[in-house]
Amino acid sequence: MPHSTTATPAPPQGSANADATTDVLAHKLRLLRRNAGLTLQQLSQRCGISASALSKVEHGQLSPTYEKIAALARGLEVDVGELFSPVQQPALRARRSVTRAGDGLAHRTPQYAYELLHADLADKRFIPLLTTIKARERTEFPQLLSHDGEEMVYVLHGKVVIHTDCYAPLELAAGDSCYFDSAMGHACISGGDKDAQVLWICSHITIKP
Repeated sequence: MPHSTTATPAPPQGSANADATTDVLAHKLRLLRRNAGLTLQQLSQRCGISASALSKVEHGQLSPTYEKIAALARGLEVDVGELFSPVQQPALRARRSVTRAGDGLAHRTPQYAYELLHADLADKRFIPLLTTIKARERTEFPQLLSHDGEEMVYVLHGKVVIHTDCYAPLELAAGDSCYFDSAMGHACISGGDKDAQVLWICSHITIKP
């Protein structure tokens, strides 16, 4: 994608326009990065700006130089002007979806039995899954799953053990939940004699063994 070099950089700090521009840049950078499925560390590697500096820009605490703004645009594969264009508010919508018990879209793997809830809605911001965990051993997974996004597991029935490549195995009982970065290798197994059932919510979805 071509990169514009004609956009005007942010006005000098100290003016009302500078504050407004910093706010717009902060919001757009966070939005564009998340839409691209990038972590701060991943964007840092793309544009050569430290993750801590990127975090300050996203929180409106730092007004970057034009060179860094151009680097951000290259890392996000957008025109420089896109970083300063206000977010267009979508028209008011009133979407609703109902999934009756047992009517979700089924998908099975050797380790899990998924029921995708509200599959009739496109462009959802997160993916809700009613999941039966059949695996009993970590060795039932060829490798830990890893993908973009974040996810949350809430245990409905049984015991669940979450294995990751960064933490010791975590045991959860009914009513417990865990929120984690999907880029971290992970796998869930049932910690009891029976299959466990969880509500699994993901910002991105990768269903494969």
